[in-house]
Amino acid sequence: MKLQTENIYQVIELAAAPAKVFEALLDQDAHVAFTEKEAFIQPHEGGSFSLCNQNHTGYFLHLVQNKRIVCAWTHKKFPAGHFTTVDLRLSKNAYGETTLILNHLGVPSVDAGWMTESWNRNYWALLAEHFNKEAVLA
Repeated sequence: MKLQTENIYQVIELAAAPAKVFEALLDQDAHVAFTEKEAFIQPHEGGSFSLCNQNHTGYFLHLVQNKRIVCAWTHKKFPAGHFTTVDLRLSKNAYGETTLILNHLGVPSVDAGWMTESWNRNYWALLAEHFNKEAVLA
């Protein structure tokens, strides 16, 4: 039986430069700082990762400094052996901050709803809050 999948596409505006967003997503300590969850990250092509208390695992397919992160990504709730593709593109917007585009390909259809909410609640909202706190402290 073929697994039915969907894609998740999101555009997020973040109050930080692309270099800061790139670092927060790929630096192990920075990732822990905004998610407050365990992370292991080998930030190079072919490097593996385990994020959010080992809920998300995978490896990096392509990295372009401060601009793009592409990875093979799975979640512990997905069918065994099923990997999706997460493509994150970062660009500087008119305010010198970041427009982040998420294209998450191949998400099992039964998981697409909660996964969409999870990206918003457990990543983008926390990352936005992290950068807002940094701005206040600066």
